Amino acid sequence: MAADPLVSDFGPLTLSEFTDLMRFSFGDDFPADESLAVGVSGGPDSMALCFLLSLWAQKAKRKALIHALTVDHGLRTDSDAEAKQVGRWLKGFKGVRHKILTWRPDKAVTSRVQERAREARYELMESTLRDHKILRLFVAHHLDDQAETVLFRLSRGTGLDGLSGMAAEQAFADGLVLCRPLLSIPKERLVQTCKANGVKYIDDPSNRSAQFARVRMRGSMDALEAEGLTAERLGVTAKRLGRARKALDQLAEGAFYRGVLSKETSRIVFSLAVLRDVPEEIGLRVLLRMISTLCPPDPYGPRLERVEGLFCDLMKPEPFRKRTLHGIVFERMDREGVLRLELEDSGKLETRAKTKAKAKKSRKK
Repeated sequence: MAADPLVSDFGPLTLSEFTDLMRFSFGDDFPADESLAVGVSGGPDSMALCFLLSLWAQKAKRKALIHALTVDHGLRTDSDAEAKQVGRWLKGFKGVRHKILTWRPDKAVTSRVQERAREARYELMESTLRDHKILRLFVAHHLDDQAETVLFRLSRGTGLDGLSGMAAEQAFADGLVLCRPLLSIPKERLVQTCKANGVKYIDDPSNRSAQFARVRMRGSMDALEAEGLTAERLGVTAKRLGRARKALDQLAEGAFYRGVLSKETSRIVFSLAVLRDVPEEIGLRVLLRMISTLCPPDPYGPRLERVEGLFCDLMKPEPFRKRTLHGIVFERMDREGVLRLELEDSGKLETRAKTKAKAKKSRKK
């Protein structure tokens, strides 16, 4: 990984700065023949990112296409026309191919509208990436988004992982990678980038609607900045916590492999001595590692409070009552000195899978 890039605090983002950000965030691991994808809503953030990716690809003499994906959510009457307008604008971006993905929400959906639209957006883009054998999806999350994410998670009592914010590189589906090169760049610089280069964009009124939690959180930033809690400081804090998270994950990984006595598809037997010998935070991460090993990838996973409660009870000298968490049965076997984790019976798992599939299908309608 390259050294932390030196970028300006103001003015349009230059190609040189963007190139440094790409190198810092992802190294030089971009084969010239690897196609990339970028989510483009049409707002200033994603239009600036697509513009800069196009320039970066030209400078690097990349031959592979950049696939710009616009999702028409149908949440506004003019969303179809806006998606087509984005396509017309992107025709001037060299090496970029535009594609509109369509999702129509259930008319009965009145709650969690933005969250459901986001889930549908990533599902559609994931499907497109697989169809075109594309590994990386670029998104335009920036410094202000990072600050809002940290505050949003803080308000919900998240742990260190949540407070470390969004990562520059993150697995978001099996084998696919989400790339965020702009996490250290304030939104205003992206707006200036568009204006300075004649890049047109759409102003989405929903980004100012107080009915959405993230918009309300955005509004609270002014009061916090007056007290010195700026987006820049929140971004730095997230970066430092992310560094700590990586160190803890490495320690937890070592403890996990020291303690595993046997590991099968549906069962893990783990040494109680190892679990009791590590600090609580490492123990929690070891438990989460065991859960993720047995269960298929889940973007949400078990609530941290429940994992904390489970770990606390496992560490008590009193007898431990067998219990189920996240589809896994936990049994402490004191005589053998082991903790046994086993997936619930296949019937329950099948019912759970069908329920999730049905919910996912209803969101796509």
